[in-house]
Amino acid sequence: MRWVEQSPELPLQPVAALVGRDPVLARALDGIRREDGPVVAIATAAEDDALHHLAGHAHERGGLLLGEVFAEGDDVAGCRLVLITQAIPAMESEGTGISLRMGSTVWQQAQSRRGALERVVGWFHSHPGIGAFFSETDRRTQRAFFPHVYSVGWVVDPVYRESAIFLGAESTPPANVLYRVTGAGAMGSDGASRYGAGPTTSMPSTK
Repeated sequence: MRWVEQSPELPLQPVAALVGRDPVLARALDGIRREDGPVVAIATAAEDDALHHLAGHAHERGGLLLGEVFAEGDDVAGCRLVLITQAIPAMESEGTGISLRMGSTVWQQAQSRRGALERVVGWFHSHPGIGAFFSETDRRTQRAFFPHVYSVGWVVDPVYRESAIFLGAESTPPANVLYRVTGAGAMGSDGASRYGAGPTTSMPSTK
């Protein structure tokens, strides 16, 4: 992966702000141990947009992730939640079955679409038919462009329907991932939580 631009630092929001905005998400976060590290939550719309962009292609595709970061205190080290709100597809890209190069215009698209509290918080890409894992090339991309504690790397194998999330410069799998966060209470009419399970990962492979 090669890019020529990096995203700016993003504003931190207090965890307490979640209580009024999304009490279900706030309760879910409250039930997760702080020592387990940051939680990654993916909004349903962002997940759908990413999966739609990646589906049905034999070559790798990808894009950037916009989101918001919630922390305890004003230091990024206190990051508790990375909420992914938008997936921005890279329409200018060159991919093969095992590699991907995204053009820098995706950064411009992301900046034009971000809200006041959103910033680029990561990236996503596909591994069609080879499993959801981070290759050494992916790890180098993560270290170069997404080295912060809140930086998300999301890889999807749309063929085998596998998904895996990695965080920070060391590409560490988070202990907790919440998929299909619907926002504004995140509850269906039947009162059931709409949060999904954690990530599914494939066996390591070479790339």
